[in-house]
Amino acid sequence: MWWSDALPGSRRRSWLRGLGAAALLPLLLGGCGFHLRESTRLAYDTLVVRGQQGPLLSLLRRDVVAVTGSRIVSDPKQAQAVLTLLQETTSQTPTAYNADGTVAQYELRDTARFELTAPDGAVLIGPTTITRSSRMSYSTAATLAKASEADMLYAGMRQSLVNRMLFQLGNFRPPAAAAPAR
Repeated sequence: MWWSDALPGSRRRSWLRGLGAAALLPLLLGGCGFHLRESTRLAYDTLVVRGQQGPLLSLLRRDVVAVTGSRIVSDPKQAQAVLTLLQETTSQTPTAYNADGTVAQYELRDTARFELTAPDGAVLIGPTTITRSSRMSYSTAATLAKASEADMLYAGMRQSLVNRMLFQLGNFRPPAAAAPAR
């Protein structure tokens, strides 16, 4: 072989061991249960996504299409279900103070409330509230930096809210249609 003359015996054995280990790695990863994250499958192929306009609704629409493979339509008559973002609220509450009485820490909170209904108005998932919170230290010497940090924390909490909504929608199974009586 071409490599048998180019490599001395000990280097050749270590090279072959490395090659064998590399070939064995996919088998080991498959055996331990490792797999790439799959997309979320929803029980419905078409959805109307509506509600309070804002960054959460935009993110929700984007992720429904990108992650679930479901299609968003505008007419409820063409949809199998209607996902409504009822409310999103954000708050910033001081939780700790310095000795001089200035705020040292805030709790940031982002809350979303949503429901899933059939096009005829039947409630499939009743109004559900999801809340995410995060703590942020504060310093008056870095006001602009802390405002930017708060924006990034809110963006992360919004993504977490959307992930949680999609998880709940992915686990929802519509009620089975009643079997005809015999």
